[in-house]
Amino acid sequence: MVRVIPVFLARQWFIAIERGHTNVIAIDRIRAAYQWAANRWIFFVAIVLLVVLISTPVSGESPAPSVHWGSMAFPDQYSTFTGGLTLNRFTPTDGLGNKYDSTVENTLGFNLITVSWTQHWHRTWEGWSTNLTAGISPTADEPTQYFQNKVVHQLRQLPTVPTVDPRKETDVMIDGSLTRWFPLFRPKVIFMGGGFSVGTIYQQGFLRAGIRRMPITPTLYSGSWGDVSARVSALGRISYQDNGAVLHAVRQTAGLVQPSIAFGQYVTTETGETIPTWEIEFALMWDSGIFVNVTGQSQEQFAWAIAASAGPLRFETWNDSMGNIAERDYGPTYGAMLTLDVLRVWNIIQGFRRTPSTQAPASS
Repeated sequence: MVRVIPVFLARQWFIAIERGHTNVIAIDRIRAAYQWAANRWIFFVAIVLLVVLISTPVSGESPAPSVHWGSMAFPDQYSTFTGGLTLNRFTPTDGLGNKYDSTVENTLGFNLITVSWTQHWHRTWEGWSTNLTAGISPTADEPTQYFQNKVVHQLRQLPTVPTVDPRKETDVMIDGSLTRWFPLFRPKVIFMGGGFSVGTIYQQGFLRAGIRRMPITPTLYSGSWGDVSARVSALGRISYQDNGAVLHAVRQTAGLVQPSIAFGQYVTTETGETIPTWEIEFALMWDSGIFVNVTGQSQEQFAWAIAASAGPLRFETWNDSMGNIAERDYGPTYGAMLTLDVLRVWNIIQGFRRTPSTQAPASS
């Protein structure tokens, strides 16, 4: 028995050590999980606080730099809270080896995960709207390189565009705007206002004015989902730019003109907000440019954009090809955006909840 006791004690000792190591590993895993969650929450809270701190109502609903790539730069005509993904690609050369005459020598693939909030105010701030858009981008060569070479160029049998030292960083942009609306035959058609863009790509302040969704045809159909008609929009915008971590040399001032025509079905709310039930919109854009070459000359941009929306879902794409993509596939080449209006989804759900059941209860 004298020999058995030490063996038994040793076995118990080893079991205790093993359990202790298991507990330590489990505790470390739990601690790592909590640390991961805490880091994400700290990052989220920091972003929210940053947004709140600089949300004084004063840049566009499209996150920078989309407006200079060719996206539609009109202010929202109704209150929204959207989330989505915005892609923009810059290539210093095209598939034929032609070089874009600018100081930017890297391929840039911006993959902005965005949140945008537009509020149309009433009572005290009647006729005013504010917007705040925040985006964070894991800037890399993909997926914009795939869409450029494996989709568009492959379909059109064009030479592939080479990648030149692509930027691999995390970029952040915050945009905000303040807009004043005026009626023209119907509420909230004329707009004017200003805003800003700040972040790692570049800095910008701008003023803009124009008209939004002015009907040019009589109502072709009227139903419970609104009136079907064709509508035009036009925008003039002037901006002051400064350098950022990505674009080290930008044009100091830039002018932009953008007309568009849309066809869809629209509902006008009691507060005068025009909401498209569905819509297809086509726009053209001329921009004096933010890119400059080594001598300081800016590069003018011509681009087109097309957007389609159905309820809370909206897709838009833009390109600087202007009909000849083979000769114009470098510089701020193309972009695309897919967004979901969470506020409209919520309002639809609330509408279903408020709708009374048409089925009468069974008689006893």
